Amino acid sequence: MSDAADTERASAHTILRAAAGILDSDGGREFVTDPWWALDEHGTIVELGRGPLAGRDEILTRDLGRSLVLPGMVNAHSHAFQRSIRGRTHRRGAHDPSSFWSWRTQMYEAANSLTPSRLYDVTKACFREMLRAGITCVGEFHYVHHDVDGAPYDDANLLSKQIIAAADEVGIRLVLLEVLYLASGFGAPPLAEQRRFCDRDVGAFLARCEDLLPARGDALSLGLAPHSVRAVPIHALEEVARFAADHDLVVHAHVSEQVAENQACVAAHGTSPVALLEQAGLLRRPGTFTAVHAIHVDDADRARLRGHHVCACPTTEADLGDGTLMGSALQAAGVQLAFGSDSNSVIDLITEARSLELHERLATQRRLRLATEARPLSMALLDAATSGGARSLGVPHLGRLAVGTPFDAAVFDLDHPTLDDVHEDDLLDALMLSGSCAPVRDVFISGAECL
Repeated sequence: MSDAADTERASAHTILRAAAGILDSDGGREFVTDPWWALDEHGTIVELGRGPLAGRDEILTRDLGRSLVLPGMVNAHSHAFQRSIRGRTHRRGAHDPSSFWSWRTQMYEAANSLTPSRLYDVTKACFREMLRAGITCVGEFHYVHHDVDGAPYDDANLLSKQIIAAADEVGIRLVLLEVLYLASGFGAPPLAEQRRFCDRDVGAFLARCEDLLPARGDALSLGLAPHSVRAVPIHALEEVARFAADHDLVVHAHVSEQVAENQACVAAHGTSPVALLEQAGLLRRPGTFTAVHAIHVDDADRARLRGHHVCACPTTEADLGDGTLMGSALQAAGVQLAFGSDSNSVIDLITEARSLELHERLATQRRLRLATEARPLSMALLDAATSGGARSLGVPHLGRLAVGTPFDAAVFDLDHPTLDDVHEDDLLDALMLSGSCAPVRDVFISGAECL
C-alpha cells in the first residue's frame, strides 16, 4: 500500500454507502451500484469506491440503505422573495391580462411590501424548501436593496445581509449575486416601483459590493449581476466587467428573455444584447459569464457565448410565456447549461431539467434533444443541475462527489412509490426523465445531515 493510501485511510473519519450513486473523478462521472464515500472529520471526501468494504471495519460506517446518492444540486438563479406571490398571478385582470407585464405588476407589489424582517422570513422559507428538494447551493439574484422610497438604509447592505442570514440559518450554501439596476429601459429613468432596486450610480453599487467582499467564506461566495442590458447602460457594464476581473467574480445577467428586449436593444445600439455584453468586456474571461434565459438568441450569439454558461429556468419561462430555450443548440455551440428556480413558483431542479428537454421536443417534434453519443440524456441533465450550476456560480468544487470535494449530497429513497419498482440500470433515467424531488430523503452538506 502506498504512503498516500495510508494517509487517506488514516484521515477517514466515516464511510457512507448506498445502493446506487454517482462517483466523480478526473476521468469523468459514473453511475454505479454499491458506491461508498470515505470522509474526513470536516466532511471532505478522501476516498471513494464501490463494492465490499473489506478491511475498513475500524472506520465508522453509515449505511444509507436502499437509496440513490447524487451530488447536491446547484440552483444557479433564484429570486427568493418571489416565492411570496406563488399562486397570485394566474387570474385575468382588466389591463394587459395575459403577458409578462401583468405578472410583473404582482412582483412589484410584493417587492415593495418587503420589510427587512419580511425579506428574511420569506427567504428563509424559500431556502428551506430548496434544501428539502436536494439543493445544497443557491445563486440568489438579489435586487431589492433599499427602502421603498429608494433611500439607502443606514447600512447600505442591510437587505443583502438578510439574505446571508437566512442562508446561514437554513444551512444552505449561498452565492450572493448582487444586482445592479439603474434604468427602466434604454435611456429611461427608473419607474417609481423600481426605486428600491436602484443604486445612485454604478460607483455606489460597486462600493456596496466591495464592502461585502470580506464576508466571503466556505458557505458564502459573491458574484455581480447587471440586471439586463435594458437596466444597465453600457458604461456601467464596462465598470462591472473591470471590477469583476479585478476581484475574480462571476457575472450573471438576464439576457434575451423577451423578443421586445432584443428589439429595444437593436433600436438603441444596433446590436443584440449578447453582442452588447461582449462589447462591454463581460465575455472576455472564459467561463465567468452566465446568460440567464437566453431564449431569443441566434447562432452568432451562441458562438459569442461559447465557453460560458446559460441558466435555463423552464418553469418560469413557460409561466411567463417567454418562449422555448433550445438547449441542444447551445450545447452544440459549446455553451454549458445550468438550471434555476427563478421565481420559485416551483422549486425542483429535476422538474426544470426534464422540462428543458420536453419543451424542446414539443418545439421540434423530435426526441432525445440533449443526448449525445458521448453522454446519455439523464447524465446531461444531471450535469447541468449539479456541476454545471456550480461552474456557473464560480464554485466548481461543488456539484461533484469526488476526492477533495465536500460531501454535499442528495439522498433519494428507492422505496418511494415513484422509484420502488425501477430496475437499478434505469434509476437515473427514471428520476431525471420521469421523476421529481419528491423522493429526497436526506441532504448532506460537508458530510452533515441537514434535514
